[in-house]
Amino acid sequence: MSTRFHLILEDHQYRFLTEESGRLSVSVAELIRRAIDSTFALEPTRRVRGFELSFGVWRRPDAAVAGRRPGIRLRR
Repeated sequence: MSTRFHLILEDHQYRFLTEESGRLSVSVAELIRRAIDSTFALEPTRRVRGFELSFGVWRRPDAAVAGRRPGIRLRR
């Protein structure tokens, strides 16, 4: 089922849409439907593109205690 919708555009918006519709061989209405679908992601399984980055920072051991485990005493 479809619904008719009235929209008033600025001159430059209409000019852009008519040029794009001629270039892509689709109607202005189809361009607007595609823009709505891609902008608002009307699909139920919406995915957000991106990436995750994680890192860690550790202190360097002191030269005097390098190689020793904590809590272990050296015998003299």
